[in-house]
Amino acid sequence: MIPPRKVVDRHVSNFFNAFDFASSILHRGRFLAEYANFWQNPSAAPIMWIGLLSSVMSISAFLQHQDVGAVSPYAVETQEMLDTYRTLTIHCLVAGDYLRPARYTIETLTLHFAVDQNTNLDANLGNWILIGVVVRIALRMGLHRDPSHWPNIRPLEAEFRRRLWITLYHMDFFTSTQVGLPRIIKDSQCDARPPANLFDDDLSFEHNEMPPERPLTDPTPLSHIIQRQTIIKVAAEIYDATEAGPPSSATIAALGAKLERAIDSIPERSKYRPLETSVADNPVTILHRMFMDTLIHKAVYLLHRRSFTKGFVEEETAKSSKLCINAALAILEHQRRMSEESQPGGIMFGIRWKVSSSLNHEFLQATMMLCFALNRFHEVHVGLTGSCALPRRDEIIDALTIAKSLWEKQANRPPTLTALDGHGVAPIRDQSASVSHPKGFFGQMPGVAAQSYLVDFDFGQNMVIDPAYSTVDVNMAAYGRFWDDFVNEPVEENQAGIY
Repeated sequence: MIPPRKVVDRHVSNFFNAFDFASSILHRGRFLAEYANFWQNPSAAPIMWIGLLSSVMSISAFLQHQDVGAVSPYAVETQEMLDTYRTLTIHCLVAGDYLRPARYTIETLTLHFAVDQNTNLDANLGNWILIGVVVRIALRMGLHRDPSHWPNIRPLEAEFRRRLWITLYHMDFFTSTQVGLPRIIKDSQCDARPPANLFDDDLSFEHNEMPPERPLTDPTPLSHIIQRQTIIKVAAEIYDATEAGPPSSATIAALGAKLERAIDSIPERSKYRPLETSVADNPVTILHRMFMDTLIHKAVYLLHRRSFTKGFVEEETAKSSKLCINAALAILEHQRRMSEESQPGGIMFGIRWKVSSSLNHEFLQATMMLCFALNRFHEVHVGLTGSCALPRRDEIIDALTIAKSLWEKQANRPPTLTALDGHGVAPIRDQSASVSHPKGFFGQMPGVAAQSYLVDFDFGQNMVIDPAYSTVDVNMAAYGRFWDDFVNEPVEENQAGIY
């Protein structure tokens, strides 16, 4: 099923040159050496390495599909190509017994999840289930422990263990917050430090010692991911602390101070600045700054969301509501500028697929927050003015009007907002209402019976993260033997004590 080498060569080139996380998952030099060996003797390649190659081609096919657009005459061809490579990846994962991980297993699973996450942009419970499996397999492989515990792990291998772990950490955080369910990773049980800010060429098979780490101000393919970790780590702590219920005022103050310190630690060149002062900068750099700023506003929202749902009754809740409204407005302003600059002739037209896929949920969340604020305030405070008025009400209506038009342009996606009237917003359709049964990785596994061992569970119930306005449909299937204990059989260990 592998296409001719000329075709595969183009996919590999596209993967390493267009996929942001390529350097976080695979070492270019090592992969290309293995790639050359594969073409010399294809039948000798491990089945999981074939899965890795298939997942690389899946990423490339996804990038091509996003580039040609849904209305292109090549759209059907690229979609069929993507489906073929995804199916091939799944067959290799099953044939390679992915629950008993070996080399290439976690890389293949991570790339497969990246494709699945980007092709299912709506909040999808299946993505949360899948990242849970991937993270647990990574835990079994010891990726959550820093490689320095095992001195005989060579620097190249150690760094890519750290890179894989930070990638999975980010995936776990974003996927969990999208569906409003707990994170899989528990920080108290992990000590893997962030990877070094290095180019792939700084590391090789021959290195027995780590080369000097470059400062974070040096732009490398990994620098923005490392910088992002500073904010995501705090945002994840905030999410954990506020998930079950309203935190105390002291907790909010302490987490707020920690977030401010994290923001201050971001290098100046990576902080957001208006597009008008960034016109000579690389479009990817501009997008990374926008992503970082959106992430900061997301952390602010996560910290204050509980008070936000209470309204403007007390001074503390009024302050939280204003902070959440300001954060949502800033996020929707990023959506407007990104949409504008992603049009033909715009600064980001060449990377428009990254714009549409990376921040979609954050835009939806900000839209829903403002709709909620406007609706609730309109119902309770009709006719009130002055100090009791909704902060930035006119800006909210303008931002929602623009957001509505942007969502309507995405004809292949369900409508998010109903009509805006002159006084407020009509009831909105929750973005999670369209969540479908997970049918990605697990649903396509051959020979897996869907055993209904949760027969007494009410699959129609709603799991609520913010009861006042956010619900998540948990109409999910049972996944049979995927939840079997996969550590009960002995696994041969190497001298480092890892698999």
